[in-house]
Amino acid sequence: MFSAKKFAAALAGVALVGLAGLPTTVKAADPIILKGLIPWTADFPGSYGFFAFQKAVNKALKGKVIISLIGGPEVVPPFEQFEAVRDGVVDVLMTAGAYYRSTIPEAAAQLGASKRAEVLRTNGWLDAMREIHKEHGVYYHSMVSGNAGNGYRCYSNVDLKGADLSGLKMRVSPTYVPLVTALKGTPILMKAGEVYTALERKVVSGFCWTFYGIRDYGFHEVTKYVINQPFYSGDQAILINLKTWNSLPADARAAIEGLGVAVEADVEKYITGINDKEDAALKKEGMQFIEFSAAEAEKWQRAAYDSQWKEIAKKSPKWAAKLEKLGK
Repeated sequence: MFSAKKFAAALAGVALVGLAGLPTTVKAADPIILKGLIPWTADFPGSYGFFAFQKAVNKALKGKVIISLIGGPEVVPPFEQFEAVRDGVVDVLMTAGAYYRSTIPEAAAQLGASKRAEVLRTNGWLDAMREIHKEHGVYYHSMVSGNAGNGYRCYSNVDLKGADLSGLKMRVSPTYVPLVTALKGTPILMKAGEVYTALERKVVSGFCWTFYGIRDYGFHEVTKYVINQPFYSGDQAILINLKTWNSLPADARAAIEGLGVAVEADVEKYITGINDKEDAALKKEGMQFIEFSAAEAEKWQRAAYDSQWKEIAKKSPKWAAKLEKLGK
């Protein structure tokens, strides 16, 4: 459970960093400094959404409002960070829905949304997510996953011929359990740091992951195949403490709100580039890409999305149908 006292003690030793885009000359009026938090290290590609938002705000508000990164998981563990922004201990959080869907199960719905952020922003999806988060004291600003429908893949040491994982043990996080189960595989929950050894010792036949990070963990050394059947969208979002948001001057709120489209587009361009580079690098490392027939690809997609929305409906009968209709 999140501890404000523990956080304060940790914060005492952490300098406010990352004032990207801040003008060299700041006006005499004291700036409003918003404390920011991320669940991963700053150099992890998934963290880019925070820095895109930070840079945009610091530049547009010209010193009136400054987003300052106080740290990441070394300050507050990822699964406790939502409480920190909800309770106002930090003002801005960029995180993944996987880290707080135990509190807001609808956060997982972003995984099942295959439409681009620019569509979800105008078709009622964003309004729904804001209404849901508002009930928990948080303002949902923007979707910064940047990879509609191609956020995740699975990797294997078995040359699959189709959408069937029968007999295979697959390393998963909770995100992938519905998919692997629907494809008749056996999901094995496992921390990232344990995956390499599990693959090496053949404890698991494969794993599910993002497009990036494979080489960072060395998984390419003990894995033969990329199951090149992307699924789900990333679930990263910019969240702001609701009291903090409402306390900002009206013109500052309007300016920050107006940055959403550009920030989402920036992240989409960045993540697309990262994914392309990772594919090229994995091929160079010798990994082989498995391509399914159209029929098998359709089976994989149907298993992925139907199982995900089924899980969301169990935990959020009020919102699941509406979010599914808007997101698919």
